[in-house]
Parts: sequence; C-alpha cells; structure tokens
Amino acid sequence: MRIWDLRRGDDDDNRTSPYGRGLRSIVFAVVLEFNYLKAPIGLLALVVVPALLVGIAPSILLTYGRLVVHKSTLIGSAPVLALASLVVLIGGALWLARPLLATMRLTLWHLHYSLVFPIFVALRELVRALVERVLGRSTSPEQLDRRRRLGTACAALLLGGAGIALATAIDVSLGLQLVDVERVRPWAVVRAALGNAAVIFGLAVAVESGYWLWRELSRKTLVLDWAPGPPRPDVSRARVAHLSDLHVVGERYGCRMEAGTHGPRGNRCIQSAFRKLATIHASTPLDRILVTGDVTDAGTRAEWAELLDLLQGFPELRARLSFVPGNHDMNIIDRANPGRLDLPWSAGTALRQLRVVLALEALQGDRAHVVDHASGALGPSLREYLHEGQRAALLRDLARRGGLRGRWEMAKVWDAIFPLVEPPRPHDDYGLILLNSNARSHFALTNAVGVIDPSQLRAMKRVLERSPERAWLILLHHQLVEHTMASISLRERIGLALVNASDVLSAIGPHASRVVVLHGHRHRDWIGVSGDLVVCSAPSVSLGTDAESGYRGTFNVHDLAFGAGGQVRMTASERVSAL
Repeated sequence: MRIWDLRRGDDDDNRTSPYGRGLRSIVFAVVLEFNYLKAPIGLLALVVVPALLVGIAPSILLTYGRLVVHKSTLIGSAPVLALASLVVLIGGALWLARPLLATMRLTLWHLHYSLVFPIFVALRELVRALVERVLGRSTSPEQLDRRRRLGTACAALLLGGAGIALATAIDVSLGLQLVDVERVRPWAVVRAALGNAAVIFGLAVAVESGYWLWRELSRKTLVLDWAPGPPRPDVSRARVAHLSDLHVVGERYGCRMEAGTHGPRGNRCIQSAFRKLATIHASTPLDRILVTGDVTDAGTRAEWAELLDLLQGFPELRARLSFVPGNHDMNIIDRANPGRLDLPWSAGTALRQLRVVLALEALQGDRAHVVDHASGALGPSLREYLHEGQRAALLRDLARRGGLRGRWEMAKVWDAIFPLVEPPRPHDDYGLILLNSNARSHFALTNAVGVIDPSQLRAMKRVLERSPERAWLILLHHQLVEHTMASISLRERIGLALVNASDVLSAIGPHASRVVVLHGHRHRDWIGVSGDLVVCSAPSVSLGTDAESGYRGTFNVHDLAFGAGGQVRMTASERVSAL
C-alpha cells in the first residue's frame, strides 16, 4: 500500500481553505506572512493621499481667491482693464475648479467605498444578527424583511452619529483650517489638509448615513421567493443556461482555494457540465450560455488558457457564451499566500485585468459593445475598441514585460469597457448588460467585497432609458438582494456583500418589469422577486452549494417569456447536476 496518492493533493493545497485548515489557521498565516512594508505604502496611496486631496482643496481655493482679489486691486486704476482682467481671472478660477471639484468628488467616493461602505455593511449585518438573536428566528418573509430594515436603520443612525462626532471633535479642537499654500511650510499645509479631510469625511458619512436610512425606509417592495407562473401562448420565449463560479484550475489535478483537498480536483466537473449543456442544446436549443463570474479559481494565465481550450470542444456553446468577471478572476493576489498585498499600480493587478479582457475578446468580442458612459449610446465592439490606435501594442507590451505604459493603458481600458452591452440580435427580444461588480481589493482576505462605481452605474441607467421597449438580462457577480433565509452566516453576509447594492436596485427600479438580474458569488441556488424584478442566484458549477452538500456542482436552465413593451418574466427554471 503506497503512502499517498499525489493526485489527491496535499496539505499545501489547504493553505487558504477554511474547510481544509480552518479560519484560525488562515488568520495565523496572514499575521506571519503579512507584508509590513507594503501595508503602509498601500495605506498612503489608498487612504492618506485621497484624504489630502479632499482636505487641501479649501486651502487651494482660498489661495487662488486671494490672488484674484490681489490682481484686481493692482489694476484697479484702469476700470475697463480691471473688469476684463477680473472676468478672465474668475473664468480661469472656474475652469481650474472644475477638475479640482471632480477630483475631490472621485477621491471622496473612493474613500467611501474603501472605508465607509464596508464599515456600514459590517455594522448593518452585525446589528441585524443581534436583532435576529434577540427577537428569534423569523418565520415569514415579512418578519425577516422588517427585522432587516430595523437593522439597517439602526446601523445608519449609529454610523451617522459617529460621523457627526468625528466632524465635531476635529472642528472643536482644530477648526476648519484655511491656509495660504503660498506662504506656509508644507507640513502645516499637510496637517491642515488632514484635519479638513476628517471634518469633510465625518460630515459626508453623516449625510450618506441619512441617505441610506431614507432609502431603506422608503423601500416598498418585499423580497420574496419566486414561483413559476402560468404559461402564456401569445408571447415570444427564450431559453438560457445560467452557470456561475466554475473555478477553473490550471492543473490536471489542481485543487480549489475554498475547498482545498476536500473538493473536486481538476476540471472534470466543468467538462461534464458542458457535455450536459451540449446534450440539452441538441434536444431543446439554448439561446444563451450566461456565466456570472469566478470563471477561474485565481485568475492565472494557465486557468484562462484551460477554459479557452475546454470550449474549443464545444463550438455551438462557445458561440452563445457570455461572462462577467468575479472576485476570483480579479482579486486573488496569491492563492498560496493569504497575507500577501498587491500595490494599486503593480503589474499583477494589470495582468489579471488583461487576462479577463483577452478572454472577453476571444469569447464575445464581436457581440459585446463599449458604451458611452454619459449618454448610454453604443460604441464600437470590444474587439474594435481594443485595436484602436496604439492600444493593442501597449497591451501586448504589458503582457510581455509588464511595462508602465501598458499598466496605465490597461487601467483606462478597464474603466472604459464596463458595462459591456450585447444588443439584441435580429431574432431576439432582449439584450445583455454585463457589469463588473468587483471592488478594487489589494489584499486576499478582502477580495470578495463588491462595488459598482458611479460611472458604470450611470451608463447602465442610460442604456435602460434609451431602450424603453426592450427587455434586458443584467449579469453581475455579486448579489443585489439578501436571500429569504435567516440561516446565512455572518461571515457570508459581510465578506461577500455588494456594498452599494441599494444604488444598483434604485437604478434598475423604474425598469424592473423589463429586467432579469443573474448573479453568482454565494454558491446558492435561489430565485427571488422584489416587486417586478426577478433575481436569479446560481450555485457553483464545480463546488455546488456548500461543503455540506458534498460539493455537487449544479447549474440552471431558465425559460423566459417576453411580452409587449419589453416586459419579461421567468416561466420555468430547471436545476441540472454538473456530474
């Protein structure tokens, strides 16, 4: 009898698995392996510098205002010249203030989604868990919804109070400091800027908390379990397969991060799922194959290559497949080192983005279009966009050498391409809107939190507004609504959250009857409704629902019906085992 079969993996495959080694072991490894040099550099780049930009703006405006007044006084002896000069100076001030105000707004929002949004979500879920423990388990969706609203309201009040307390404490001790940046030492300007940033930040937290409270109290729709409706013969139909969280590995006997040696090895379950899809398609043709993120297990080059090679054997399915990236595709810094940090400008971040973009181009580059974020108008196809000017050469240089110019270009491309839109084909009654819901995480333990940036959200709203008679399937990785079950763990509710889900729901709300949302991330098989909006959560193709299910992968096939004015509803859903 041999000692061990190496094809089964070994303890090294359990380094980042909460089921293989346990959470305590992972936390201990993080403490030992944490990069204490990169941490302050990352804090400086992600928090301190944005705070300085916000806090120094009042001083810059004060200095420039004094300059305008001073110049006007000097030329006051010539009224016409003084008036013309004053107009030019004020115009210049306004022209300079626009990018400054835009920078302030973006940096303030960056601070919010890096700090405030995650803190609010954590506080909200902690309060909700406390409310559920005090009041007992909910027995109906109505009770569950009321308790969740109560938890959100309490969290908003607590966080808002903390923001006011911070602003008041800084204002009482230091006051809002407006300094002339031409005449004082740099350290005095920095200290004043940080104090101002704390005041502005505290007030912004209070305002944002009030906004969350208002939004929660004004919400009128419950989240309920979906139930199939009666068939209607007078409408057109579509049949789509919804897959998620494939977690493709790059080795024949590779183990997955979450499951370690306890889960399935290699990609046999994914190959089996596609064989079943091919059989289903041959019997009852599928219109679309939709994959909602975590296509790969760690976003490595080998994993994306494995996926593309696998799909070569299924050309009919490949031609129908569309996907969005998940946190495992984007934010896994090092699958074997949970304590590793990645700096925002590192080549690793850009290369993970590039791999996603290359896979998008290979699979749906001619179908997916870039849109104008301000108007929602369709632009060139993704493939055409990627080959405009010198873009392809710069991205090729990024792949070869990790060059700085390639990283800058990749950052611009990444911000520009989402949401991708696949407009309706000639015989279709619906199109696809593909969102990137991954927060820019640079640390493995925070990789699963999601956010949709304002520019992407604005573009999605414009696309929906420009097509009032069209149905849309919206794909993203993170969940929009909390599932109608009280047993979801606190770790899952905090660590996997889409922190600005309420903003996304508000943007979709006016068009809910024309929209079906599909997501993955939680590995849970659930379909819900919130008013007219249908939300579909998919289990993992490779890992199933959870460890207790024995990692039996599944996917779903949904039947959709389309009516007048772009109305869409789900008429049936079938669960299919991947094995």
